[in-house]
Amino acid sequence: MNLSNIAEIIIEGYFFCCFVRPFIRKRHVAEWTGITYFLMMLFLWLVPWEVRHSDLCGMAGAFVVMYLLERRNLEQKIFLSVTGSLLFWIESGFALIPRNIYFILVLMTKYLNEREWLQLFCYLLFEILYCVLQGILLHFMVRLMHRIYIRKEENVTKKELGLLLLPLFSVLVGRFILAFVVDVYLKDTGQYIWNVHGEYEWLKIIYQVVSFSAVLLTLVVYQKIREAKQREKEDAVLLEQQRRIEIHIREVEGLYREVKGLRHDMGNHVVVLENLFLNHEGEELKQYFKKLKEELLMAQDSLGGYGGGSKNPVTDIVLAEKKRQAKEEGIAFESGFHYPQDAGLNAFDISVILNNSLANALEAARTCDIPYVKIRSWRRRKAFMIEVENNFSGTLKTTGDGELPQSTKQDEEQHGFGLANIRRVAQKYYGDVDIVQEGERVRLNVMLMLRAEEKDT
Repeated sequence: MNLSNIAEIIIEGYFFCCFVRPFIRKRHVAEWTGITYFLMMLFLWLVPWEVRHSDLCGMAGAFVVMYLLERRNLEQKIFLSVTGSLLFWIESGFALIPRNIYFILVLMTKYLNEREWLQLFCYLLFEILYCVLQGILLHFMVRLMHRIYIRKEENVTKKELGLLLLPLFSVLVGRFILAFVVDVYLKDTGQYIWNVHGEYEWLKIIYQVVSFSAVLLTLVVYQKIREAKQREKEDAVLLEQQRRIEIHIREVEGLYREVKGLRHDMGNHVVVLENLFLNHEGEELKQYFKKLKEELLMAQDSLGGYGGGSKNPVTDIVLAEKKRQAKEEGIAFESGFHYPQDAGLNAFDISVILNNSLANALEAARTCDIPYVKIRSWRRRKAFMIEVENNFSGTLKTTGDGELPQSTKQDEEQHGFGLANIRRVAQKYYGDVDIVQEGERVRLNVMLMLRAEEKDT
């Protein structure tokens, strides 16, 4: 029995470490959290007096160590600690079902009572199987929690913590009430309630099943709320980007009108230059040439040197703006992007991809000594590919399971929507996003499915 209890504590400590590990940035913090829980529970088990609800005490000690070693996201750590204690309590209830059945139908039968060594062997064998069963149940429950709790790196606000803890505290209150009923019945009758009323155990198991469902439902609701808030922020970013693009379009339209006016006046300029040349007015001819050249260069610089290079005025504007930013910051910028004509793509959707991908690329390239950004596009039948390549001196951090890299900016609450918006646009056209890092080279690939099949280019 002693070895079985110690094994149970070890299993719980290990799985609490597994439970909090995806939420902790440093692996050793999760490991020390699990070790602390084990040591606390072992100490409380060894003391010569009974400690009621010792797992809550062990979880409190583990929480303190977890927060001291990583002082961030306090609210999330509180939620993890409360949830961990409930998982262990619920798991113990699930595991008791086969344990009680085995004791009644096998271990306490007349046949084994008459054969003590065989009974002892069956008991030891079942204790081993019982520990294995606990491990299987906790593994399943922890994996299920991880699968539902997707946004593991996001900070939990105080209001969200209140929403998360409200149903969990209801479960805790039910747990205390069940324990209180057992104590009162034992004091009044001198017997355990389940020995007299076998239905108590089944009612407790049903309550634990409902409790586990409540924990899962709480997580699902929380995720839905976070997704809604995330979508609102993403929509706000998209609207702001659209507003800026519209302003750029109006500015460039004005520049185009100036260029058209300049081209319209070119005939007059030619006449003036011809008269100056024929009249041998060399100084005035030089000044006129200089002024005309300045106006032409100014118009070219204003358009970013792209003209109609991408075959779409909206994407021309975006590329021109990003090229200007790169030039100001000393970042080499190379573009081979071409907008697919008559392919059913919305120019503003493409501008969202270009804006966000190039903004992230420029941000990352600034970390290198010789920064560069390259963008190109190509078409393969119905698939339109956009590739943005840049160098980056750091390492992209992802949470796995196909999730996009996390923002490296300090204010994570106000950033990190660029890649999410790119993926939203890609999925709108039945495509997706892929990011690969090889050393300092990072490549973002965006695939969009075109409306009609066209020739490869």
